[in-house]
Amino acid sequence: MDFNRDIVVEYFNDVTEDTKYIRETVFVIEQGFSEEFDEIDKKSIHLLLKVNNKRAATARIFKSDNSSKWTVGRFAVLKEYRGTGIGTVLMKKVEEKIKEQGGHVAELSAQKQAENFYLSLGYIPMGDIYYDQHAPHIHMEKEL
Repeated sequence: MDFNRDIVVEYFNDVTEDTKYIRETVFVIEQGFSEEFDEIDKKSIHLLLKVNNKRAATARIFKSDNSSKWTVGRFAVLKEYRGTGIGTVLMKKVEEKIKEQGGHVAELSAQKQAENFYLSLGYIPMGDIYYDQHAPHIHMEKEL
């Protein structure tokens, strides 16, 4: 796949039909989460990654309480695009956007099953494992 030609990232100030579809597919249908959409959506920057003009992945970012720290959340890649490197491309775009907004640290609540993915991108686990709804998570951070 030619990442420079085939991939486009779009930015939005709220949930769109495409980002909603990806999040519902991954988190609600596949993983059984029930509390997918919240007030944070309205204060977030939403990223939508498309491959050949088809929705493939999404994430949201928002400024944390700390002025230089931003939270990455709702990071989701549709099943047919997993293992293609799309997640890495999206995370690089997330980090670029955070830096563009003046952020110096990215933090996230990683599902334990995705911890190795974030470790491979330089994120460091902090604290103990905790449960969000039914799934084990770990807090992770990275200096940008």
